[in-house]
Amino acid sequence: MKSKAYSYIRMSTDIQLRGDSLRRQSEASKKYAAENDLELVDDFKLEDIGISAFHGKNVAQGSLGKFLALIDEGLIPKGSYLLVESLDRISRQNPQAATALFLQILQAGVNIVTLTDNHVYRSGSESFADLLFSVVIMSRAYEESRTKSIRVGAAWANKRKTIGEMKLTRMSPSWLKLSNDRKLFEPIPDRVEVVRSIFREAAAGKGSFQIARTVNQSNVPPFGEGSGWHESFISKILTNRAVLGEFQPHRLVAGKRQSVGEPITDYYPRIISDELFALVEAGRAARKNRGSGRKGRNNINLFSGVATCGYCAGKMRIIDKGPKPKGGIYFGCENARRGNRCRASLWPLEHLETAFLRFVSELDLSSLIGERSYRHEERRQLEARIAVIDVDLSKKRKMRDQAFEILAGEGVEISYVQGKLAELTNEIAVLEKQRTEYADDLSKEAIDPIQNTVETASLIHSLALGPKDNADDRTKVSDWVRRNVETMRIFPDGLDGPMQGVEEMCGELSDEVATLLKGSLHYVAAAGALLDGHHRRFEIAFGPMKMRAVEIDRTDPQRYHVTTYVDDKEATLEASDGTVRKFDIA
Repeated sequence: MKSKAYSYIRMSTDIQLRGDSLRRQSEASKKYAAENDLELVDDFKLEDIGISAFHGKNVAQGSLGKFLALIDEGLIPKGSYLLVESLDRISRQNPQAATALFLQILQAGVNIVTLTDNHVYRSGSESFADLLFSVVIMSRAYEESRTKSIRVGAAWANKRKTIGEMKLTRMSPSWLKLSNDRKLFEPIPDRVEVVRSIFREAAAGKGSFQIARTVNQSNVPPFGEGSGWHESFISKILTNRAVLGEFQPHRLVAGKRQSVGEPITDYYPRIISDELFALVEAGRAARKNRGSGRKGRNNINLFSGVATCGYCAGKMRIIDKGPKPKGGIYFGCENARRGNRCRASLWPLEHLETAFLRFVSELDLSSLIGERSYRHEERRQLEARIAVIDVDLSKKRKMRDQAFEILAGEGVEISYVQGKLAELTNEIAVLEKQRTEYADDLSKEAIDPIQNTVETASLIHSLALGPKDNADDRTKVSDWVRRNVETMRIFPDGLDGPMQGVEEMCGELSDEVATLLKGSLHYVAAAGALLDGHHRRFEIAFGPMKMRAVEIDRTDPQRYHVTTYVDDKEATLEASDGTVRKFDIA
């Protein structure tokens, strides 16, 4: 039987893969096996592409390490041949580690062949010359790699020192170009305006898919050679901190790009403010956590990802039963629709939306989409400042937690860590106070909404789901809901719940009595004359100590029975007859 030969190919970067290295190494292995009557094992892929041998990752994580494990298990026959282009393909580690690996393979009964010179290092050989020769070759490979690493690192370090005089690389974001003298990046005006419009659309609540569709429909030329704009490219723009002027250096480590050091500020021309970037970031996080609704849909669900069934906590969704008079569009529990543990009734969508827009005074439609939209910009500025503070708070709290962990360890300079901890605690307190002030200002902005006016009624009507072109305005409202409402519970059958016992009770009665009972209940429900516990109701939580609950008349969505507002100080109950009761809860 022929001895088996295994071709090991390693390349440290994918640049070599695009060149001739892979073909060269593969063909050399085939040629050697054929000329020396060896059976080349083709179905055993022994390749480490993009994995460095300088740090030994091809052994620790790569195919060579798996090959060594198979040798130890006796699955590689003794007397087999490992074909490599040269010994530096096996290892570029320091001479001691490289020699140990070289000897490990030979002592396991596997011969090593270097294809550049067809030299065979045989298992069991006592040739001192072979050993000395291998040590020299691998020592030279290690020194070459170490020198290259030092030189490349030094070159980049030198570039960073002169970054104010010369840019590190010609590469730049697609809305910039490098000047001829390589001293600065110049904005491309048309592209900069496109990027800014993308951020404005995102701040208004639109997702990447909607924005991509908008710019495609507007025939905006793409930045690259592709055919049109894609959702993924819009997302990359919205998360690229280069719009803030930042540059994050990277380097290839084992074939993968990794960040090196802190981002360099003011490297690029800034084209987006910190506030707008943070506002978009917060909005994208809200859509990611709560869902963004169906992509490409004009009829935006105002409560997507926020509303749940008050009875079973299931998801609520829009249910289209076809055209009226028999059909209609409703908001209903998904569990109830599937008959899964819930019997909640459907709530006509227009009825629910009208009640929400009418009685949730925190949402000022006039400022959001109406005549006082200038006030919306003032609110957005406050929201943006809060978003910037939230980002900073998150970073500093994480640093504080890490400081606590370090403090618990051994061999730590306690005085330094304690000083850093005190500094972070103070900075966090200042930011939290500032955030509270901005949040209070934001609450004051919502105190004076316009209610019971022709404008409000007109705006509510304009937002109704239907064929009208109101997607942008519905998106703004939906975005407001996601940003401001933590939870929303829907009770289509009131607090007492669905009348699920009626069917069971009627089953025990005569048909005549059951029909009479059902008819009476339907009449009473239609007249809105059931007990208070059966009024349609929704509850909204804006935070841990701030909520609003509204009980709505079944026939008139602009008529309430009871509204309840709770904050961290008191609860206020207001009845439709004008009675107001307040309770201290501090």
